[in-house]
Amino acid sequence: MSGSTSLPADPEGADPSRVPPPARGWWWLVGALAAFALLILLVAEPWSVQTEPTPTEPALSSPSATLPQPSATPSVSVAPPGSTEIFDATTSLGLFVTAADLVEDVPAAKPGVDELVTSGQVPWGLPAGTVVEPASCVLAVTVVGSPPSFFDVRGWGNPGMDFRQSVTVLPDPAAAQEAFRELVTTIDACPTYREIADGVDGAHWAAQPAIEGQGVYPSVVLRIDRTVDGTTVPGYQGRMLVGNTIVSWTAQALSAETPQAALATLGDPASLSAMVQGRAQLAVRALG
Repeated sequence: MSGSTSLPADPEGADPSRVPPPARGWWWLVGALAAFALLILLVAEPWSVQTEPTPTEPALSSPSATLPQPSATPSVSVAPPGSTEIFDATTSLGLFVTAADLVEDVPAAKPGVDELVTSGQVPWGLPAGTVVEPASCVLAVTVVGSPPSFFDVRGWGNPGMDFRQSVTVLPDPAAAQEAFRELVTTIDACPTYREIADGVDGAHWAAQPAIEGQGVYPSVVLRIDRTVDGTTVPGYQGRMLVGNTIVSWTAQALSAETPQAALATLGDPASLSAMVQGRAQLAVRALG
């Protein structure tokens, strides 16, 4: 049609000078604000903020955050009294309990006890012609495998009870500690054993599992039965480490009553162990 004008199909082809001034100022303001916001974001760096590590993060492996793990066995910073003491043939005699100790602490000893085995009467080791079966259990009888520096036995009793104690002296505390560990291992492995003298059965021993004794010095206590000629005598047995010595004791109830009633005449094993421990503490103090 004549007299009509056509507009460009593409607005982008229009002359920029024809854009209204208000529109141009608005777009400039938006761009400036966007640039300012970007600048603030770059300075703040909110993504770099550190949070507290969770328990599974590597931060716990640093020395300041690592907690010590408990050891399998408790550490001992102070050695028990007497653990480094040295006894000899004379001073070791102070480790033996007395008749008065027995009368005070053992019910069956109340009427009084007689000394049945005197110092120096029993040598160390098995009697001639005697063996222990199984052979691996020999330490349950001899305490150590080779002649010690000194060895002595004493015994007391009356018609109702018998108490025997031995003291085995080793060269030094380290040797005694090693011998005590080997002895306890043997006791654990030998619930039953027997002595055979010149081919003839002697005493049969049957022991219950040993329990750790309570006291100043390392010790074990066990319930044990001794059978000879068909007669079984119940009792308790203990082993204790003091300095360079191993102290052993056996208490037997000779009453003809039931085993439970007979054992009651000896008191409980804890009181017997405490009696021996108490005498050992006095011996250690006597060394000065």
